Amino acid sequence: MTSKVLGSWPPEHGAVQAVAPHVEHLLAPNPSSWTYEGTNSYVIAHGGASVLIDPAVTDATHLDALRRRGQHDGRQVSAILLTHDHPDHSDGARELAELVDAPIVCFSPRFADEQPAHEQLIDLDGLPIHVLHTPGHSDDSLCLWIPENDVLITGDTLLGKRSAGVMGSLGELFTSIAMLRDLVGSRTVTALPGHGPDFDDVAGSVARVESVRARRIDQVRAHIADGNTTLEALTSRIYPELTGSRAKFGASTLVSTVEHLAGLSPETGIKDPRHRELILADIERYWQERHRRMAAASQS
Repeated sequence: MTSKVLGSWPPEHGAVQAVAPHVEHLLAPNPSSWTYEGTNSYVIAHGGASVLIDPAVTDATHLDALRRRGQHDGRQVSAILLTHDHPDHSDGARELAELVDAPIVCFSPRFADEQPAHEQLIDLDGLPIHVLHTPGHSDDSLCLWIPENDVLITGDTLLGKRSAGVMGSLGELFTSIAMLRDLVGSRTVTALPGHGPDFDDVAGSVARVESVRARRIDQVRAHIADGNTTLEALTSRIYPELTGSRAKFGASTLVSTVEHLAGLSPETGIKDPRHRELILADIERYWQERHRRMAAASQS
């Protein structure tokens, strides 16, 4: 698996780089232990139109750079596209949409001015862009496929040599990444992720995610069999180094893994029915508390 387009990684913040035909890259100034070197923002431009992808931050310099590239040579920005609504991809979306007077197009009901259909075609002044719903990392995740240029924008669904957490359904993630692998087939593509350098081995990236998740499934199954039947106990054993908000993200990935195991037969999932009952009860409490917090946040 290679990083064949961007070359030196990471690029400087604020640098605009052509990463594929009609696609430019800007690295958002939000590096962290979760975002790695920062979030990748992209500009797709063709003819007199452009779309801006994952504005990521409210930083005025970054948003203005995206605006200027989107409107370069008099182009009209037709949409702000979000690969998903996690804050490190969406924080600048509303401000940028107002700057360029364009709708936010995504699967997130929190942000969408327009919600596309799976496999909907965006005609960017003659350049076809296929919108793919790829739930798993999040329920609203999407990827963009430009077959004319063999370009696949993957968001956090595939990160090349890295693997993102699972805040949605693990089963749906397996389905989504298999769809991307089958879509690309034997073609040599430029895959542009939400974090990290571009890569060209989609099948290899899919295999890596499948391997990482399979190992995690085995770990969770074994810990539950040993009597660890609460999310707190599982999190402390599988992610002992995580604290605070990071532990909450770890718990979210564990929820998806446990729910996946609970949907399997006892032979391949959770063998002891009492263990299954206890851990699912704790997950139900997790969801109730999460919904309570979301409702409180929406009212504040």
